[in-house]
Amino acid sequence: MTALSPPLQAPEAIDITALTTAARLLVALDFDGVIAPLQDDPSTSTPVAESATAVEALAALPGTAVGYISGRDVAALKDLSRAPARALFVGSHGVEQDFTGLAAGGPAGAPATTSAGSPDPNDPFRYSAAPDAGERALLERLDAEFERITEATPATGYGELRIERKPLGATFHTRGCSPERAEFFTAELRRFASAHPELRSLTGHDMVEFGVRMHTKGDGLDTMIERAQATAALYIGDDTTDEDAFAHLADRQDSGFPGLSIRVGTADTRAQARLGSTDDVAAFLTRLSRERAAHVGG
Repeated sequence: MTALSPPLQAPEAIDITALTTAARLLVALDFDGVIAPLQDDPSTSTPVAESATAVEALAALPGTAVGYISGRDVAALKDLSRAPARALFVGSHGVEQDFTGLAAGGPAGAPATTSAGSPDPNDPFRYSAAPDAGERALLERLDAEFERITEATPATGYGELRIERKPLGATFHTRGCSPERAEFFTAELRRFASAHPELRSLTGHDMVEFGVRMHTKGDGLDTMIERAQATAALYIGDDTTDEDAFAHLADRQDSGFPGLSIRVGTADTRAQARLGSTDDVAAFLTRLSRERAAHVGG
């Protein structure tokens, strides 16, 4: 059996010195599989209670911002995460952005800024632009593809293909389907992706996502770091789509920016550290909130 690289670590074994001592820390988190255990029905996802408490504690600390970066749309992410008012959000893999939490005083009373850098407490910075006519046509094509594949569902097996519509894309979920149906749905979606390179496509845990713009979680993390004016950052993710964020953070670290990337689970990764479960994430964030509070007060 090949050894994991990086190996699984206990939450208390990971070096967090650069995070606890940072002047302005960003704690950036994926939601599903990190804060909330994965569910067959994504609408039922709920945070691990200890993680929710730790996020609240971190967001209340001086010089500390907490943000969620997810494939979910921002509205669903805000509803399901039960995040504090000061939390920041990047949804739809970087396409949607809501930084109104900066106007609520985070981190440490930092002012909200527009994309140009000027203070603007009323700027939610939600989208780079609304979908144009061409993008709306692509969104309609995604709906049509969902109908086509659904109508072709094999008679054998169980489970249905589900679609999660987003402002600038859609995610097709196969979680809860029998292996033969999941294989059929995924193969059809991959064929569709190959035929439509103008759509961004991402494959993750029992899902295939399509977007009408070529954004990634790495782009979202870059923007969140800049908007929070962070001098150090943590990113925790559990899926293939999080590898872009790990890569972007690694590029910053190569230039001297302090950071830490953590992958949850046993899949191959370029993250620096690894935790085994959402419960381990909860214990890690609780430890981070305690040690950060000891350093910065609060």
